[in-house]
Amino acid sequence: MKKYRDLNRLFVVEGVKLVNELFEQSAFKIDAVFHTPSFEGAIPGSVHTFQITESELERISGLKNPNKVLAVVKYPAPVTIDYMENNLVLLLDRVNDPGNLGTIIRTADWFGIRQVIASPSTVDLFNPKVIQSSMGAVYRIQYHREDLVETCQQLQANDFQLMGADLGGKNLYEVDFPAKTGLIMGSESHGISDELQKLIDLSITIPQFGQTESLNVAMASGIILSHYKRNG
Repeated sequence: MKKYRDLNRLFVVEGVKLVNELFEQSAFKIDAVFHTPSFEGAIPGSVHTFQITESELERISGLKNPNKVLAVVKYPAPVTIDYMENNLVLLLDRVNDPGNLGTIIRTADWFGIRQVIASPSTVDLFNPKVIQSSMGAVYRIQYHREDLVETCQQLQANDFQLMGADLGGKNLYEVDFPAKTGLIMGSESHGISDELQKLIDLSITIPQFGQTESLNVAMASGIILSHYKRNG
């Protein structure tokens, strides 16, 4: 539960792939690892380790099919936003679905986006479903929870152009992206908030050629990031 994650500043990572990737990075410190006898990962010697049975893993796991190992991990130390970087900064306004958030983070990592900034009303980064769907990208992305109005004003003060995804925006394929772009993606149900809409320099849209009513925010983010990289 989020309130206990925040209280203890700890979250859970499950599964062989995600835990093995955890061992290979340095941003997140591991509090403890619980594993079954069949787990063969190279657990760092400094980590508290507990060997447990398959049935015990099932009892503590949040997965339908637990996979050999579970790690309890400390929250990372906070980092400041880099307003000088010549790269796209991804801003997420009220993205509520954990699967979408995890996929967005994974996609941002694929395209070399280093900074993701989310509104306080966006789903918690350390939600287990976010961790699972990010497939380890959470270890590499700098993730911030900030007031997006203030953050967007700071970005503009540092020569970022703010673009927002909107159905009534300019055709994405006719847009030239500057290196310093702040891309705002809103929730599927509510879009971008009115306060942020007032700050946007250019609204953009992915042109529709078929009959599907909409794209989910994760897919739309991927399409726009791909065009940003191609364009840049």
